[in-house]
Amino acid sequence: MKQKFPVFILIILAVAACGKKSEVINEPLTTKDEITFTDQQVKNMKLETIEQKPATDEISAVGVISFDENNVVRVFPIVSGSVSSVNVSLGDYVKKGDLLATILSTDISTYQRDLNIAKADYDIAEANLNRALELYKAGMLSAKEYAETQKDFSNALSEFTEKKQILELYGGSSETLDAMFRVVAPRSGYIVERNINEGTQIRTDNSTNIFTISDLQTVWVWANVHESDMAKVKEGDLVTVNTIAYPDKTYVGSIKKISTMLDPASRVIRMRTELNNENGLLKPEMFATVVITSNTSGKLLAITQSALVLENNNYYVMKEIAKNTFQKVMITTGRKFRYFVEVTNGLEVGDRVIVEGSLFAITAYNQKK
Repeated sequence: MKQKFPVFILIILAVAACGKKSEVINEPLTTKDEITFTDQQVKNMKLETIEQKPATDEISAVGVISFDENNVVRVFPIVSGSVSSVNVSLGDYVKKGDLLATILSTDISTYQRDLNIAKADYDIAEANLNRALELYKAGMLSAKEYAETQKDFSNALSEFTEKKQILELYGGSSETLDAMFRVVAPRSGYIVERNINEGTQIRTDNSTNIFTISDLQTVWVWANVHESDMAKVKEGDLVTVNTIAYPDKTYVGSIKKISTMLDPASRVIRMRTELNNENGLLKPEMFATVVITSNTSGKLLAITQSALVLENNNYYVMKEIAKNTFQKVMITTGRKFRYFVEVTNGLEVGDRVIVEGSLFAITAYNQKK
């Protein structure tokens, strides 16, 4: 009995020690699954109520800014010759009637010569008419002869007017014999294309325009959509555009046209949207990032992506369970979109989660744990 007594005492002491250890372990379990923040901490966070969102597919594409083809004027040469001077550069703003370029042209020289001949004939016919009128009034010229003189004057006037109009139409000057064709702006706007330089030889059978003018109040954005995404886009879908030059500015439009031809080399199809450019920031040939959001009637349970925190290959959020009190919840995600992600398990409609400050909240929760 003397030998067993110490063993019995040891067993009692061990049980007592276990009981104390159990109390130490169980004490923090009352706050293990939740954490409470102060009013100020919660004020610095942003919460979101979980809801059903449209199941819209979003497609990113590379785009380029172009001028509005429906709002441009192309200037073509109507005479042959050699470019003597170019007065504007690409991107310049011009007003209607401004001189764009001059072309030394034998065509203009011919028109100016014809005008001078017609002018001389007109002057002679006018002098003959005045003399015939005096003779007719004095009874020294018959009515028939006077009528013939009037007819000659009328023909000379018509010829002179025609030659003058032709010369003006071709941009020549009736004041000087400089043989210059003057290219003037037919409208106000920006020079978005310039295809001539000083010394360029111009031929009237060349189908290339020498200038293109656009006011750039609206611009087009062309984007390349991959063949695999063709079924996801259609005319009318929402389009958001961001440029490298202005990354903080977002432009919104919709698909106006989808090309009917697929590029056989790159396997892409071109789609076009129109953007308002009243501030003039968007310039032709700028690169852009285009995001196409398809219209759909389907909905899914979704959460803003910033609410998610990745730990050990699992996604967690901080769900509100009471005022200023939150619980760390593991969720299962599905399809990912540009700003939100589908939630397939772990949350329900109406749950409130932290979407800004979630990393801070989970860090604080883990440290408390």
